[in-house]
Amino acid sequence: MDYKSLTSLMLRMTGVVIMVWVISATPQTFVTFYFMKGATPDTAAWLLAIVAPGFSVLVGLLLIYFPATIANKIVSAGAESLDTLKLQQLAFSVLGLYFVSVAVFDMIYWLARLRIYFAVFNDLNYGQPFRLTPEDFAGIASSCAQLTAGVLLLFGGHGLANIIHKLRAPPASPSDRPGY
Repeated sequence: MDYKSLTSLMLRMTGVVIMVWVISATPQTFVTFYFMKGATPDTAAWLLAIVAPGFSVLVGLLLIYFPATIANKIVSAGAESLDTLKLQQLAFSVLGLYFVSVAVFDMIYWLARLRIYFAVFNDLNYGQPFRLTPEDFAGIASSCAQLTAGVLLLFGGHGLANIIHKLRAPPASPSDRPGY
């Protein structure tokens, strides 16, 4: 199996995981709309509720149906045999792509959730200021951290794999060590 075939397989599997995750997470948003008592969500809330899973569905479908096109952009044409360093670089990049996709979906979820909250809050006319619960703040911070880690893995997977390879690989001879 060459790099392109392995990359295509990994990208297609990532697309399937993203699609399963979106399909299992999306109903929660629409159930929230259904159980809103006395208030109807505005157009922006509905738009965000549709765009959030739509972006992840688009990424998932692209990864499922066009993995070879994406693999051609990632892997050079001259690579024919498997090398653990190249495989590790590829794995870090694919993991980064997954983290970025999930983090973007989570951020749109938080934006939609807060928008729905404000729509309901304004309809009920409470005179109290809005406060984030600790769980909400932790969810938002987690999404930001996941996006940061995903971008670092996506664009820095090559360097990270090289560092890990250097840490794992022993020097060839004692003369290669500093100080000799």
